[in-house]
Amino acid sequence: MKNVKFKPIYALIIALCVVMLLFEWLPSLKELPITKDEAYNRLISRSIPLLFGGLAVYLISVECGIKLFKKPQKLWCLAIAGVVALNNFPWLAWFSGKMHLIHTQPLHFVLLGLYCLLVGFFEEVLFRGVFFGLLAGVFERTHKGLLFTYLISSFAFGAIHLLNVFQSGGAAVLQAGYSILTGGLFAFVWIKTKNILFPALIHAVYNFCGLLYTKDVGLGLGSVIDLPTGVMMAVIAVICGVFVLISVWKYPNNEQIELYDRLGLKKVEKV
Repeated sequence: MKNVKFKPIYALIIALCVVMLLFEWLPSLKELPITKDEAYNRLISRSIPLLFGGLAVYLISVECGIKLFKKPQKLWCLAIAGVVALNNFPWLAWFSGKMHLIHTQPLHFVLLGLYCLLVGFFEEVLFRGVFFGLLAGVFERTHKGLLFTYLISSFAFGAIHLLNVFQSGGAAVLQAGYSILTGGLFAFVWIKTKNILFPALIHAVYNFCGLLYTKDVGLGLGSVIDLPTGVMMAVIAVICGVFVLISVWKYPNNEQIELYDRLGLKKVEKV
């Protein structure tokens, strides 16, 4: 067995991960008293570990030979994904005056947007970049293998959200189920555009729309999902979801060749 040479970049990745975990686990670092504004402190403190984590997973992707930022393709898919992302905002409840903001300074919105962008970048590089690429290398490099990679990566994205059960209880189960669907949406944007910035952006918009009026992370008194809002969200999600699944099922072989090349996997077989 050949000796594995330890590179300096490995030490940097480990250090970044350690710092990220310290900010996640240590109560004294979870909400730093940077300003007198509680919302500023919360958003800044939650963004810091994501910054370190995002850099760590990006360096891992580089070591795996995954090309995340080459020229994007098929940007039309952003129209479909954008509808789902904007649909995560409870429009009908908002129009009916059931939700209110308590933090309204411009910097509040900027920091929430930055937090959402960092979440999007970290999770997309991790799941749609590194994890998706590793899965694609495990299965046969055929259309069937790509479908397995797509489905498993989407289910894994949902499963990881079950960890939220320790904070939000049974609601985490519903969140995990919905995250499987959104994971499939983000994976669809990744395999169509082949540039991780675009699923990260859609992910960020999706989170911003869903978090804006929440109390724990966002800037409001609480988000309201009443019956009309829930029905509208479900109908739009189903319509777009069916379109996404059909598009993935019919994914062209020439696009798969290009995708696998960016994942560092050269040989693609036809079904």
